[in-house]
Amino acid sequence: MPDQPALLSYPDPPLTDGTVMLRRWAESDIGCVEEASRDPHIPEGTTVPARFTTADGLAWIERQWGRADNGEGLSLAIADAGSDNALGAVVLMFRRQPGIAEIGYWLVERARGRRLASRAVALVARWALTDAPLARVEALVEPENIASQRVLESVGFQREGHLRSYLVFNERRADAFIYSLLPGDLT
Repeated sequence: MPDQPALLSYPDPPLTDGTVMLRRWAESDIGCVEEASRDPHIPEGTTVPARFTTADGLAWIERQWGRADNGEGLSLAIADAGSDNALGAVVLMFRRQPGIAEIGYWLVERARGRRLASRAVALVARWALTDAPLARVEALVEPENIASQRVLESVGFQREGHLRSYLVFNERRADAFIYSLLPGDLT
C-alpha cells in the first residue's frame, strides 16, 4: 500500500484539457473569491469568507497556498483555459488513512452549467491517482446536491454509502453520500 506523500506539489505544467486549466491561486484571482463569497452555499461549506473584504479575500488565497506548504493537500484555481480567468476551486485534502484524499470543488454561479466542474474533477482526480500517486479519492456530498452528485458520477466516482448527520456546518448538521474513485475506475 502506498504511503502518504509528504506533500502534493503543484502540477507542472498546470493541468488542462483545453477548456479548463487547474493552476495555483494568484492574488489577481481576488475577484473570483469575492464572487464566491456572495453565493449562499459556497461560504457555508468552505473557508471562503461569507463577508468579503479585500484583506479576507487575500488571506483566503494565502491559506490555499499554505495547504501545499504544510502538507494538508492542494488547492487549485479552476480557470478558463483561454482567458486564465479563475472561475472556482478544486481541493484535495489528505485524510487520516495513508494514500487517501478528499476532493472538494465549487464554481461561481456564472460558470455553472457548462460541465466545467466535471472537467476539473476529472483532471485532478486522474492526476491524483496516477501521478501523485494516491490510492483513493473520496468525496462527500449532501443528498440534496444533485448537481454535485452528477459531477462525480460523470467522472466515474462510485457512491458507497450514506453517512447520517456527518457534515458539520456553523448552524446545522447534514447527511452525506460518500463517493470514491480508485485507480482501477479510471477509463
